[in-house]
Amino acid sequence: MTSIKLTLLAKACLISGLALTSPSLIAAEKTIPELVDAVNGTPDAASREAGKNVKLRNHTKGFCTSGSFKPNPQLQQTLAIPFFNQDSIKVTARFSLGGTNPQISDKTAGRFMSLKIDGDKENLNFVTNVPVFFAKNLEEFFNFQTKVKQGPEGKQWLIDNQPSAKAFFDHVKQLPPSPSFANSRYFGVNSFLFSTQKNSVQQGETVAGKWIFEPVAGTAGLSASELANLSDDFLKAELLERIKTQPAQWNLYIQLAEMGDEINDPTVIWPETRQRLLVGQVRINGERDSDPQVQQCDKGIFNPLLLPKGITASADPILNARTAAYVESFIRRQ
Repeated sequence: MTSIKLTLLAKACLISGLALTSPSLIAAEKTIPELVDAVNGTPDAASREAGKNVKLRNHTKGFCTSGSFKPNPQLQQTLAIPFFNQDSIKVTARFSLGGTNPQISDKTAGRFMSLKIDGDKENLNFVTNVPVFFAKNLEEFFNFQTKVKQGPEGKQWLIDNQPSAKAFFDHVKQLPPSPSFANSRYFGVNSFLFSTQKNSVQQGETVAGKWIFEPVAGTAGLSASELANLSDDFLKAELLERIKTQPAQWNLYIQLAEMGDEINDPTVIWPETRQRLLVGQVRINGERDSDPQVQQCDKGIFNPLLLPKGITASADPILNARTAAYVESFIRRQ
């Protein structure tokens, strides 16, 4: 990657001294227990206790594996993030499907990847989604999770009353199931603020951006006839067999905002023409799969607000509620 000059980077949305809202204040419109109840379908005290007994969690169907992350050394010409100065960093990955149903078919659309990149002194976690998120704030998130559990009538209510939910349904409807987690793109729908180098822009400024993982193997979709020949549980075996001979790889990019782009609303998709910075490459090869940390990654959480120096959270209310909600869900599963 060539060094990006001030004239190019100045196109991005530069933010100085942005005051971030406290997660507790953002979550005031809906409490964290209420949000977790909505995800789990446990709307009252009695059903919440029943939910604890069955260890409910979102993205229930999934598995853990491992690999490494190789940072792009040229990134440091543009961004001031010491974490990426390391040569190779160990990765714990969890691949999953959405929802709380552990029996959901792999033939459905939607693939998700969560990562823990554990450096020498700092850590960086990722949780990913399809590019279209269904809620711009906690009220919409609560509505979505509650209504979808009411069946067709609830879904129709969302289509009629919540434009972000309609956009999400429209996107998923046209999204073909991929034949492998390795053939899927993964998106960070929430924005973060990245510190820039002094020689790129004025000292002390930050640039807003979103994470995007692009599969090196390319994207692919299954036809109806191809799906008919597959079991409901093909994805895990496919990936673990694949990485015995070649790693599954993704190039990690930061997509930069431009002036006027909405950075605190995860339902807004920025144009594909927005500039990207190559951060590095994720290589999943199972090299540490015997490590207890990897084998037990299902028992922990992936905290997207565990950030190294040079990266801070935006004021996105969905982002700032994630950690507390994940902790609440984790506690209920114990």
